[in-house]
Amino acid sequence: MDFQLTANQQRLQHRCRELAADFARRSAAHDRDASHPIENYERLREEGFLALTVGKEWGGAGASFLDHTIAYEMLGQGCPSTALAFNMHASVVMPLLESAEVSNETKRQIAELVVQERKLIAGNFSETVTTSLIGERPLKARARQVDGGFPSSRARRAPARADRRTPGRCASPACRSAAARRP
Repeated sequence: MDFQLTANQQRLQHRCRELAADFARRSAAHDRDASHPIENYERLREEGFLALTVGKEWGGAGASFLDHTIAYEMLGQGCPSTALAFNMHASVVMPLLESAEVSNETKRQIAELVVQERKLIAGNFSETVTTSLIGERPLKARARQVDGGFPSSRARRAPARADRRTPGRCASPACRSAAARRP
């Protein structure tokens, strides 16, 4: 077996190292403040990384899973949170675009969101019975705001950023921010 990176993969790795160096300048502050690295997401958009693993037939770069892994590893050297969002994006987009269960119309919509509109789809669907994007298989869980969070009506897989002290409640900056805006 040949474990050498191709010239294209080496270029991708180099680009990601450069991005990681930029991300690293802000990473500690985002960790300390529990804030989202929005400017890093914007850099991913500007550099075309959101469409990296979208097939060429859908307007993306057509990169392989290995290419994605190389990018993920390098980006994580600068800001693990940004790398996680990048990976969550790909872990939703890649399987949907490759699934025989997803209609071509839905695939077209997903590709349009990612390639033309440059949307970061970093959703993590955690129901044990279904996943959903653009209504293919609707989620069954419901959440309602209560004092201290959003309890879920269904069992979930391990959610991202869950508050370990209070099972079923979201402790992410986005949830706290949404709760703060509510009357």
